Amino acid sequence: MAIVRKIKEYAYALGFSAIGISKAEELTEEARRLEAWLKAGMHGEMHYMEENFDKRINPKKLMPECRTVVSVIANYFTPTNNHNKEQGKDNTSAEGESEETQGKISMYAIRADYHTVMKKKLYQLFDYITQLVGDVNGRAFVDSAPMLDKAWAARAGLGWIGKHTNLINRSIGSYFFIGNLLLDCELEPDKPLPKNYCGTCTACIDLCPTKAIVAPYQVDARRCISYLTIELKREFTDEEKSMLGEWLFGCDICQEVCPWTRFSKVTELAEFAPIQELQSLSEREILEMTKSTFKRLFGETPVWRTGLRRLKRNAKAVQENLSGVKTSESDRQAD
Repeated sequence: MAIVRKIKEYAYALGFSAIGISKAEELTEEARRLEAWLKAGMHGEMHYMEENFDKRINPKKLMPECRTVVSVIANYFTPTNNHNKEQGKDNTSAEGESEETQGKISMYAIRADYHTVMKKKLYQLFDYITQLVGDVNGRAFVDSAPMLDKAWAARAGLGWIGKHTNLINRSIGSYFFIGNLLLDCELEPDKPLPKNYCGTCTACIDLCPTKAIVAPYQVDARRCISYLTIELKREFTDEEKSMLGEWLFGCDICQEVCPWTRFSKVTELAEFAPIQELQSLSEREILEMTKSTFKRLFGETPVWRTGLRRLKRNAKAVQENLSGVKTSESDRQAD
């Protein structure tokens, strides 16, 4: 217990918001839900979700000698210009002239890439564990392996899976990143929370503009704005284009409307400070953006993986949604 206490103290010193420990074992209930979700086709064109099923539900398939899963979360919440905008605002000036439209980018994406930041801190934590425990083997994962991150964090007592399928923490809401360490040593496990604290609330279901949350704890990715703007690689259908509304990349609506969001606290991690220039980009600026500018602005952010071509595709759709004016093909040349 003394070792576990020291590990947790060091994790907090690194800037993690919470840390929990689970015994490495197969996720049987989660496996049934994942299989049903895949069979229903709700993963859309994310074909990678169909691969490595056994690894997703069993950490020993990722690391045969694994005995312990250490889960951490890191708060990234910061009020931004994007989230102070009013939904469906009028884009007309006092003189009656049309103003340049400006869509939204998900809060998590306008800062340093969480994969890099979190993994660096996880390996710092791993090095500290080896100092305490001795010869330990381990692997660090931050949304970078076929692993059910949210399920492990819930098992470790860091929160519960909300009806919008995001993990919710009673102290800081849901604006946080999740990381996991797989270890071949045994550490005293924590207990999951005694219950789900969503209660009878259905705010995320009721206020999802595309009705992507088709049932409590079940999201149809094909109707999810985050999926459409980030994961979908082809061009949009007319219906998909209209679903985006004003979202250029990702979507935060189901988190914004969740009552537990009132407990969100501004992150103390300097690495997750928002990049100011990304909070005021217009659709026109994105449509005219060059590869070099895209790399300068987004090269170290989560947006980089999606690429300039798809970001322009998104910007074209949002511009049309907000202004009602069709964008010419020449305005969105591929990268």
